[in-house]
Amino acid sequence: MKTSVVLKAIMLCLLFSQSIILQAQSKNLSFVPQIKYEKATLSGKIIGKSPGDGGFKSIVLSFSNLVTSDRMNCEIPVKNDGTFTASIPIQCISIGFASSDFYEGIICLIPGEETKLEITYDSNQKKHVELINSLGITADDAISIMDAIAIVLSPSPQTDKVEEIVTPELFSRLAMKSLQDKLKIIEANTKLSDAAKQIASSEVRTWYISQVLLDYVETMHKIYANQHKNDAGLKEFKAQIPDKSYYSFLKYFNFNDPTYLSAGSYSKIFESLLNNEIMAIPAIGEMSVDAWLIKVKEILKDDIGSDTGIFYDLLVSNAYAKQLNEMNPLSDIQKKNIKFYFVNKSFTDILIDENEKTLQLAAKRNKERIFNIDRSSNNVMDSIISKYKGKVVFVDFWATWCTPCLAAMRISKSVKSEFENKEVVFVDITDPSSPRKTWEQKVSVIGGEHYYVTKKEWDNLKKIYSFDGIPHYLIFDKSGILKHNYHTFMGNENMKKWIGELL
Repeated sequence: MKTSVVLKAIMLCLLFSQSIILQAQSKNLSFVPQIKYEKATLSGKIIGKSPGDGGFKSIVLSFSNLVTSDRMNCEIPVKNDGTFTASIPIQCISIGFASSDFYEGIICLIPGEETKLEITYDSNQKKHVELINSLGITADDAISIMDAIAIVLSPSPQTDKVEEIVTPELFSRLAMKSLQDKLKIIEANTKLSDAAKQIASSEVRTWYISQVLLDYVETMHKIYANQHKNDAGLKEFKAQIPDKSYYSFLKYFNFNDPTYLSAGSYSKIFESLLNNEIMAIPAIGEMSVDAWLIKVKEILKDDIGSDTGIFYDLLVSNAYAKQLNEMNPLSDIQKKNIKFYFVNKSFTDILIDENEKTLQLAAKRNKERIFNIDRSSNNVMDSIISKYKGKVVFVDFWATWCTPCLAAMRISKSVKSEFENKEVVFVDITDPSSPRKTWEQKVSVIGGEHYYVTKKEWDNLKKIYSFDGIPHYLIFDKSGILKHNYHTFMGNENMKKWIGELL
């Protein structure tokens, strides 16, 4: 397997330069995030336009919880006078996303503080947005941050044909070079304030680590599919499985840097590490935290540049959260271990509160809406559809963290009500990217019939029905024949029409 001269040169250059740029910059910070479990308040008002004009109903917040590695979606109703307010428990300064029919953009949630969002429509119905918070992040910053972060959606690091250059080590060098280039663009962005640059850079770093570098196999498959998208008879490509040495790229990132704490993707790094089969980090179980960390640090000693700091506290909390997200409450021994280990009481309070939520949810599981899958067939969808012979089946692929998915569910609720007691069933399917506990909480209020498939089954369904993103929808007729395969929400009118035509 030969590597081009150009790529060899890139590798040599990167050996000298990557650690300088990829380290998060902790000097002269605009703000210093810390784990602090407290309520944040979001309030605001829409001025100059009545609810009747714009149909204002609610604003939806989406943000990550760092200590527990889950994503929260919170819907705040807008009153008739255009005002709205909510107090939301958060674990750290959180840079979330707000979605509504009057504002879409970044929102700062700050423990113990209030963020204000004011929307004013002038006489020409031009909209003016004011965002007020102690971080100094303005509405202009919110837009610029989104634009800057969007650069991570550009194509993955370029290689020659991936079937010719499949070495994980080479890929990591190219990926870090790509990340360096993106960080330089952010730093040179004159529209971003210093605080906005800090947010954007942290988000780009953590997103790239979790979604590109740590997800090497999936990334390589995406690059291969993109390079061969116009090829007829595309052969199945299997990326090389990296060995432990591949993860040496982690040492080029300072994971104890506090700037990471406000990044929504930081928690995904812990999730990836704890679920990584090559790393093989053991479940924490009832081991003392110190004993567990000895085993973990032996695994990570060559990959993480430190054996102390907030990184390990978060790895511990996420190890317990992983258990809770699988609907397994903490034992008395585990609760004692948690209280003994954490100096910062916020960690303890968060995990104990999440354990109580798990216990409450386990006590009132809405089992009638959650269905097991007959896995005797290789095709999961065939097994599901076969249960509903003589009915139209509307299938929704979604996730608890997917804001557009949840928005579509709210919008389509009226249509689903119209088909109640008719020959149609609404089936919702998700995968392990939705923590089990969070999923069961959502299911209790969504309605419909729900299935939780494995990652392998989910990937197979994506391949069979040719989709990458969610929400994605399938509509089968009463004979089980697929009639519509549609990406993104089709709107209430089409939804109603397409289902009605099959009844």
